[in-house]
Amino acid sequence: MTPPTRRSILTAGGLALATIPLGGLTAAQAAARPRPVAAATLDVISDVQGDLADLGRALDNLAALGRSDALVIAGDLVAQGTQAQYEDLYGTLADHSHPDRVLAALGNHEQYNADPFDTQVKRFLQYTGMPDVYAQTTAAGLPLLFIGTTAPAENGTNPPFVTLGASQLDWLDGALASHADQPHVLVFSHHVLPGTVSGTTGPDAARFYDQDFVDETELLTILGRHPNVVFFSGHTHWDLNRDDWAAKKVVEGGEEAGFTVVNTGFIQTMYGPDGNGGEEALSGAESQGLRVLVGDAGELTVESRDFRRDKLIRTLTL
Repeated sequence: MTPPTRRSILTAGGLALATIPLGGLTAAQAAARPRPVAAATLDVISDVQGDLADLGRALDNLAALGRSDALVIAGDLVAQGTQAQYEDLYGTLADHSHPDRVLAALGNHEQYNADPFDTQVKRFLQYTGMPDVYAQTTAAGLPLLFIGTTAPAENGTNPPFVTLGASQLDWLDGALASHADQPHVLVFSHHVLPGTVSGTTGPDAARFYDQDFVDETELLTILGRHPNVVFFSGHTHWDLNRDDWAAKKVVEGGEEAGFTVVNTGFIQTMYGPDGNGGEEALSGAESQGLRVLVGDAGELTVESRDFRRDKLIRTLTL
């Protein structure tokens, strides 16, 4: 593990944070080792945003690897959150082999329509079958927690996007405490934590990605107390080939080991740095996501995958 540098120490929400990119093994390095034997698996994608052709390709790629216990879509399931778009999304799912269980986090694109926020959330819950925008379940033998906004975005299509609120924060704190004896607790958020994974940290970061959460300080404080957290986030669409696709986040006042953060990739369009503190679209042809392998002893291996080329990108064992 690379030690933190001065550049990796940031200030966000009044907390001093250390970000340590994890990198993992490249595909070539992973090929030289036996593939981990999985007792269970979990597939994770995000940011479909209407790209149903690439979604179908991703589902086919993942199915060819063997049946998974569940599929998690970490937000932006659809482009604008209309009923017709949800129908098209779930029609595509029905046309391709996929796990029986499909779980989802609420993204910002689910709210890109003129309906009241309550109507947008109700539609999301109706189609996904999720009990609420924040919820707890179990899959692949792991505790899974989902978080999302309980209020509309303050600035429409501009950040901040997520207001968790006191009730959700209390619930999250209690849920994580109840799983303190577990080797890993998976937390799924569409939106990205500041100074963590690709697009949010380093010299080429897009500056607006440190603004997704209204109650950022409270969230980081809670997560920082739990080194068994593996926090999955989408939203950035940045390349999973980067060393900072996964990272350790250390929060001042929290556990020294920090917690793990992983970029979930994207189905629709790859983005990257524009050289001016922002980002730009790099390719609409690229599509990437994750398969999570759970070993008999509780070890976790996260594989990032290239769906366009149907190949492994990197692996990280936790």
